[in-house]
Amino acid sequence: MTTPLDPGLAALDLFFDADALSSLLGRPARAGHLRWKRGVSAIARLHDDDGVRWLAAYSKDAAVKLEKTFRRAGAHGLPLEQYEIDGGVLASGPIALDPRLYGALRPFRGFGDYFASPAVRVLKYNPFRRLVFAVDAADSTAEFGDGGFGGTDGGGSFGWTDRGTRGGTDGGTLVGRVSAAAPWTTPDMLAGLAANGVPLLVPLSGSALAAGTPTGKHVHYLPWYGEGDLSTVQPAQAGAASYAAGEALSLLHRQPPVHQSHAWRAPAGRLMSLVRENAALIPESGDRLTRVRSALEPLLRRPGRAAMIHGDFSADQVLVDGSDVRLIDFERCTYGAAASDLGSFAAMEALGADSPAGDDVLALPRTAALLDGYSAGPDAVNESEVLGWTVFFLLNRLREPFRACMPGWRQQMDNRLAMIEGVLW
Repeated sequence: MTTPLDPGLAALDLFFDADALSSLLGRPARAGHLRWKRGVSAIARLHDDDGVRWLAAYSKDAAVKLEKTFRRAGAHGLPLEQYEIDGGVLASGPIALDPRLYGALRPFRGFGDYFASPAVRVLKYNPFRRLVFAVDAADSTAEFGDGGFGGTDGGGSFGWTDRGTRGGTDGGTLVGRVSAAAPWTTPDMLAGLAANGVPLLVPLSGSALAAGTPTGKHVHYLPWYGEGDLSTVQPAQAGAASYAAGEALSLLHRQPPVHQSHAWRAPAGRLMSLVRENAALIPESGDRLTRVRSALEPLLRRPGRAAMIHGDFSADQVLVDGSDVRLIDFERCTYGAAASDLGSFAAMEALGADSPAGDDVLALPRTAALLDGYSAGPDAVNESEVLGWTVFFLLNRLREPFRACMPGWRQQMDNRLAMIEGVLW
């Protein structure tokens, strides 16, 4: 008999078994984007025929956390699934009933089950934390009509104009973002960076939105831009766009800190946590992880240039329109090591490469072009420093196969650990 992943949370094993989960729910389904608190809870995104929902498992003692959500489901007439598994509770519901986003989604409740509408495209959903969606003017006009989404919910009209679009050529598409916690990066801060030449998208002001658009302090809208992000554009186009992204990042790093109270956060503490967290999942690799930490820590402790950084930089944070780019997702923007953004970008490209990059990780095509564009500015690239940060972010993403609920997550983690060792040694 297979030992359960978490004896105190029996339902967790279902997250890694799409067949068993589908059988329980009565439809094809799979889980991903997992967050787990041992013996207490597991939260994931659920993919099924209807799109995406949230999936949550709670132990017997923690199941009380869902009581309020069940009351909300009854009040709004929305479906909420519940199953008892070994004394705990497994539940799944629509985005509108996300327990942590519920308050932030208040502006949308006048439009019924807004995010289930064909007029709304869910682009990214991190359950209990963040939602990104797109609405097209033509589709929304046909779907919502003049009486608001759902027709009888008293939401008012949901009309759209061409304001805030990319030249008005894509029918007025807007990208909305809803966060459980209000981001500290304000529109004024981003507007200041844009005024200094940093190519980014600034959230639209209320006056630029059509009357009736759901708004709130946890909600903001961006104009649709470009043809995709840098991780998805064709290789022939990626070189020029990656170079432009490097130039943009160099300019961002030359901006003054937004708040004088910002301090450079040393990575040593986070490095210890990463080793501990990963060793808990793959204890058989504990010695290897300790050796990685011993080799990596001196590289990260070396003095380097401090700067205002993006904080989560990767190719999918760069929107592309030909050779023009716009940087997005500044939620983790802070003051830190400039090389960390470059390492973050390189790590993500290495993880998506068709074959292991080994010690040539900085020679991958998008990364190489990014470094060339960055070096075109006044600050040179210290490749050994960037390599150290690349390893740090590879280690930071070592658990991704587990979080993606892959059945073979242990082997995938072992493969990633071998990649880290290949870059270091």
